[in-house]
This record gives sequence, C-alpha cells and structure tokens, in this order.
Amino acid sequence: MTARHQFRIGNRRLGRVRAPIDATPAPPVGETLQLARERKGVDLYRAERDTKIRLRYLSALEDSDYDELPAPVYVKGFLRNYAIYLGLEPDEILDRWRDEMEAMRTATRVAVAPPPMPIVEPGGRRFTITPSMIVTGLVTLVVIAFVGYIGIQFLRFAEVTPIELTYPDDLVSTISAEQVTLEGTSGPNSLISITGPDGQLYNTTANGDGQWSREVPLARGQNTFTIVATDDETQRMSDPPLRVQITVPLPSPSPGASASAAPPPVALDLTLTSPLDRFVSDDGAITVRGSTTGSRVTVNSSYLGSPGATPTPEASGSPAPTPSGSPAPIGPAVDATVNALGTFSETLQFEPGAWQITVVAYASGQTPVARQVTINVAPPVATSIELVISVQGRDSWVRVVADGERVQGLGGRTLRAGETHTVSALNEICLRAGNAGALFLTMNGEDLGRLGRNGAVGSWILRPGQLPEPAPAPCT
Repeated sequence: MTARHQFRIGNRRLGRVRAPIDATPAPPVGETLQLARERKGVDLYRAERDTKIRLRYLSALEDSDYDELPAPVYVKGFLRNYAIYLGLEPDEILDRWRDEMEAMRTATRVAVAPPPMPIVEPGGRRFTITPSMIVTGLVTLVVIAFVGYIGIQFLRFAEVTPIELTYPDDLVSTISAEQVTLEGTSGPNSLISITGPDGQLYNTTANGDGQWSREVPLARGQNTFTIVATDDETQRMSDPPLRVQITVPLPSPSPGASASAAPPPVALDLTLTSPLDRFVSDDGAITVRGSTTGSRVTVNSSYLGSPGATPTPEASGSPAPTPSGSPAPIGPAVDATVNALGTFSETLQFEPGAWQITVVAYASGQTPVARQVTINVAPPVATSIELVISVQGRDSWVRVVADGERVQGLGGRTLRAGETHTVSALNEICLRAGNAGALFLTMNGEDLGRLGRNGAVGSWILRPGQLPEPAPAPCT
C-alpha cells in the first residue's frame, strides 16, 4: 500500500478495502464497540477479565464518556487493545476517536448576550445604599469604638494618681502640739498611706470627692512624713511621693533670764506613741517608741498571765505563774537610745501571754517620769496535727482517716490495751472508735484526756486548736 487515504465515506476508508461506497454516517466509536461486544456474545465483566482493562474504563469507552477516562495516551492503548479483542480494525477505531475528539473541541459554543444596561436617569448617577455598605459601616464603627476604648483605658492607667496637702498649708511648717491632723485631696476612694518619722504606717481612705484626713502623733523636734496615694481602680501610686516636714519647737528659756546665766532645766516629759494600751500582737514583736526631753529611757516588762489578764497589786510585785505551774517567762528589759531630736524606738520580742510594759525617762536632777501600757501576745495557732492515741484499760476497735486517706495500720482493726500510735495530718483527722472510753488523746502536746465514755461507739473530727467534735458521718 503506497498511501493511506484519510477521506472517509461512511464507515470505510478509500484505498484500504474495495467496497461499495456507503454514504451513511458512521456510528460513534462507543456505539461501534458496544455492538461489536454484543455480536461477540460477551458482557463487560468477561471483557474486563480478558483484556485486563477496568470495567469502569470499558463502560466509559462504550458510552463515549471521555471525562471518566485517564490521559489520552492511556485511552489510545485501551482503544487499540479493546478493538483487537472485539475483532475491529484498531487504526480505524483510533482515527474515528481522534475525529470525535477534534469535533468536540471545535464545537460552536452558544453565545450568551449580556443583559441590557439600565437607562440612567438624566442628571447623573444617584447614590444608592447597599447592604454591603451598611455592613461595612457598622464594622467600621465597631472598630473605631474599640480603638477609642483601648485608648481611653491606656490614658487612664498611664495617669498618675494625684496627691495634694491642704493642711498644713506649707510642706515645711512649725506646729507646737503632740499631734496634728493632716488633710488633703486625691483621687476618689484612693488609699492614703502616711509613713511617720519612726517608720510607723498610718492609713486612711479618701471619700468620693477625693477629700482625706488622718491624725498623726508629733515628737519634739523635726517630724518628716511621706504621703503616697494609691488609686482604687488602677492601683497606681502617686509619683513622686509627698513629703511633709513639721517641726515641734523645744522649750526655750524665759525672756527675762540673763544671757550669761545658765538656762533653767527643761521640765522632764515623756510621750509614748507605741504600743497602745491593750494592744494585741500575733507574733510577739512589739515596737516601743516615743519622745522625751530626758537624756535616758529604760524599758521593762512583767508577765501578767494568760492573754487577757489585767495587772493586780500582787502581779506588779512578782510575775504571775503560768497555768501549768512552771516559772513565768521573763520579759525583755533594755535601755532605749534617745537621739538628738529626743525620740526613741526599740523592738522587743515577747512570749505568748499578757504583759505590762513600763517606760521610764530620766534627766539629771529631776524626778523620773514613767508610762505603762498592757499588751497581749496571742499564742501561735497550730496549722497541722500530731495526734498521739494511747489505749488504756480495755481494747478498742479503731479506724483513723487523716486528710481524707486511711492511715496505714489503723485503717480498721482492734488495738490492744497498752498500744500507742502517733498520727500526723495537715488539716483534720477523723477517728472512729468501738470503745471511746479506752482511747486517751494528746494533740500537738496538749492532753485531751479520754475520747468518750466506756463502750461508746462513734466517729470524731479533730482539727488544729479545737477539741474533738462528733463527725457528721462515719469515718471511711
């Protein structure tokens, strides 16, 4: 064969098979394949097994559904193998497939005319509010409001709390008095902290208008107070702090006295500003401070008894014994240092109990002056439990639960007379007994005695600093 004719008439090509010319259009490739398979008498499942081509691809070839087929290079191989299997001319099938693909690519598409433009009213375009413009506007307003709120809060927290003094009128003044009421203005409800010359802290709170006042003691000589305001909401403090200097003049000689004559002695005076009478301390650290015109100050103390006791004539002569009968503790006694301004300050440590503090000022050629105050030092509060369980006389069944957990070895068994066990806990101990009269308890060194009457059965709760009390439910 010298040439291959591409002109086709019907389903035969000229030059290959000499046959009468058929003007009937050739059926699609898919239909040709389906007819050939049916003539062969096989179904798609049999064709899949024989050709090794997947059923989905064979079905797509017969339906001319080329979108379900892989790349063209694979489709060509499928067509060739399937045509040979069905007894068709593979080259003819491939040529017809190419023609169909080309016809699909060059098919004329229906042109869709654009919708007509609306006729614009004379006089220019009118402004129209659209839903998207409304949403955009609302979002913009929210963003602006949020940024404004953040800016206001930033300025608010960056602002320093103000503090001003209205009395005394000047920051440096002279006042002849034993105390003075400082007055001023600040932010509403601000906390005003005043630190005295001896380190004592005095607090007060401004009212809703920012007005505040606080009475503070004065000592002879120079008194310097540092005042700081703390804002109620932002917790920012005034900066710099306000410093007030008040001078209490010392006694001066009478005007008629001769300059060359020796000045008369200054009357001996003693002012005690701390501690206050009946002051209660939790840790036993007591600061004794005050002012005097004398040259020497002594501080002595005497034990009165348990907290709340008051001085008696017998107690002033000799220390009161402790409840246990042991010797009473000895209180501290020191010589306080009097500085050039006539002030003194000493911090002393006291044991739990009631104490009487006696401060005495001395000056040459004058009768000593004394001041007395009574203080109470509370005993330390236990924060944990150490319980000693002693079984005496008879046996008893016992279960102990410490801080919600059963104690190993005491989770529920009979204890024999003579046994002793120690249990520790942080918060509480639940004790269940089958014979409460046989159990004797000691908690944190304090003898609690017998838990209950003989033969009593029940559960008890023990907490630091408290006596045993019935439990609302059995210890589990």
